[in-house]
Amino acid sequence: MGFRFSKKIIVPLLALILVSASAWSAPRPFRVVIDPGHGGADLGAIYQKGSERLAEKDLTLLLSQQVARRLRARGFQVTLTRDDDREVALPTRTALANKLNADVFLSIHMNSTANPSSADAVGIETYILNGTSDASSKRLAHLENSVLGESDAAHDSQENLDVALILKDLQLDANQGESKRLACHVQSQLVASTMGNRLSPRNRGVRQALFHVLLGADMPSVLVEAGFISNPQDRSLVLSTRGQTQMSEAIAAAIDRFRLQKGTAEARSTLSRCQVR
Repeated sequence: MGFRFSKKIIVPLLALILVSASAWSAPRPFRVVIDPGHGGADLGAIYQKGSERLAEKDLTLLLSQQVARRLRARGFQVTLTRDDDREVALPTRTALANKLNADVFLSIHMNSTANPSSADAVGIETYILNGTSDASSKRLAHLENSVLGESDAAHDSQENLDVALILKDLQLDANQGESKRLACHVQSQLVASTMGNRLSPRNRGVRQALFHVLLGADMPSVLVEAGFISNPQDRSLVLSTRGQTQMSEAIAAAIDRFRLQKGTAEARSTLSRCQVR
């Protein structure tokens, strides 16, 4: 004899099935926005010797694409602020990350100096957003922010008070601590992955500066200076297949570790050990 189910039984049963399916649905993927510095008419730092000419914008795109590939292989949802040679306004970059509700914003750059022979002009450093009195950090921030248009620059001095207030708020914002933790993971992984290379860069540490590209981010955000384009060792590392593999895998591993540690005692331990220059 067959069974007959009334609506009184079927409707609650279907509701229970739907609730259970929702409860067991896959969690939201961890979203990362990678920002290849500069682009288009904005070349960034330039290295030129004879017929050889390299622009920062090309190296940052190359490395960003490698990082994106490795993060996607780990299951991350990744978006690049640019995936070709085009100019993107600084506020647009973080606006995209905010729109996507990203968990991490990472801007990739190359450093430079007017004196390539300087013994100090070598190595990797990772930045978080903050005001700073460090002269080299101020110089670098000025260099990276030089992409701001004349109209932006004209209003920049008028906005100093607003920027100061924003920075003050950031001191109390939870993202500041998470940005610091992310920066320490990225810096330590990059240094560890390249120290075994004969072209190993010097560890320049985690620093802080007022980078406009980080100013609007609503999530943990860092800016990586992946070596000096003006330094032959750093330049060779980023241009080599082995160097690109090492650096991109190191950044991907750092972001993965940052994600896995979140909210744990290990995360608090990492943050307490993290030193910012």
